[in-house]
Amino acid sequence: MKTKILLLLIVLLFVLTGCGEVDPNQIRFELNPGVDTVEVNSTFHDAGVRASYYGLPIQVEIIENTIDMTTVGQYQITYQIDYRGIILSITRVVFVVDETAPTAVLNPGVDTIVVGASWTDASVTASDNSGDEVTVTTTGFVNTNFAGNYMITYTLTDPSGNQSIYYRWVFVIEDVN
Repeated sequence: MKTKILLLLIVLLFVLTGCGEVDPNQIRFELNPGVDTVEVNSTFHDAGVRASYYGLPIQVEIIENTIDMTTVGQYQITYQIDYRGIILSITRVVFVVDETAPTAVLNPGVDTIVVGASWTDASVTASDNSGDEVTVTTTGFVNTNFAGNYMITYTLTDPSGNQSIYYRWVFVIEDVN
């Protein structure tokens, strides 16, 4: 009895995969679920695809992969199967985005001065995870003729429109001598 069942399974497997005409309706070819929007300069993990004929796996080939994780943009991976003369392809679209605000370090400077002295803004050193240039807009005013606490604001903007704000306090004091 076991021999007959085994023989029947072998014949069925042969019929399904090796002879006769391919039924295109029985080919399953689909993207595996995955994360297709990723942060620039991070790691992308391709979730891949599934391909089968009557549940038996079919070999998949990647015929195009344009992903550049160092540059913001839209990319694609194209997969293809060739099963007994039936050629199918499917494409995964991947978006590389920059959703991280730029960062900065206040450059060291003299930020406590006496009334009447000159003050020079040491500014900031800005960077962005994309590696692109950051625009720094400086606002605020230090009146060195009057004692007081003055705030300088640095607004950093990357090419994707992400912003961050940093502050520098400047203290103008009366001469104690």
